[in-house]
Amino acid sequence: MGPVARPLRFSLLLGLLVLAACAPRPLPPEARFLGAEIRGLELSPEPALLLAVRAAFHNPNPFPLPLAAFGARLRVGEVRVPLDLTLPPGEKEASLPVRLTPREALATARALLSREGVEVALEGETLGGRLTFFQARLAFPLEPVRVRRAGVNLFLENPNPLPLRVEGALILLGQRLSVRADLPAKGEARVQVVGFRPGLERGSGRLELRLEVPGFLSQTLVLDL
Repeated sequence: MGPVARPLRFSLLLGLLVLAACAPRPLPPEARFLGAEIRGLELSPEPALLLAVRAAFHNPNPFPLPLAAFGARLRVGEVRVPLDLTLPPGEKEASLPVRLTPREALATARALLSREGVEVALEGETLGGRLTFFQARLAFPLEPVRVRRAGVNLFLENPNPLPLRVEGALILLGQRLSVRADLPAKGEARVQVVGFRPGLERGSGRLELRLEVPGFLSQTLVLDL
């Protein structure tokens, strides 16, 4: 390298460093919690509770802003989900998926399906320290199923956004009969009764049931007929 080329190269490098130092740092985005919903339950290859958290974002910069630049992550109870999302300049709403499995998040899923609920937060980091974009509490307590009689048939209605597996007993006219049903989310199904005989439909009794969200929790319930 000649004696003229060396100073020229040094000057170019010095200029690039000055430009980089003068470049404005991106402003952190703003985020607002809009709500959440349970999207369903996967059973294969393993049980998984599917949750969607809705958020509204504001990017104050005149250029697209990747949330990964701020280490943004959605925290639901003990679960942390890194956000691979790029915000356009201005406003944007997004639905952020969360997948909870018994192996990784059993305590979080059980609390979410109770009145206790769990904390949800959108967090990140800047050179000045940690950021909390929003913080809220989520709870989706299971509602009790309802029973309906139609002649000799019994139907159970499930008002929850999750399918339920039901087993238990029908106590009727001094007899105890095994029952079971698979209830779809926000739907109903006929109760299968083992040993039911004509004439029993006119009696009064009760259903003693165990309701199960497969892989996550079970509850007991008694319904009078």
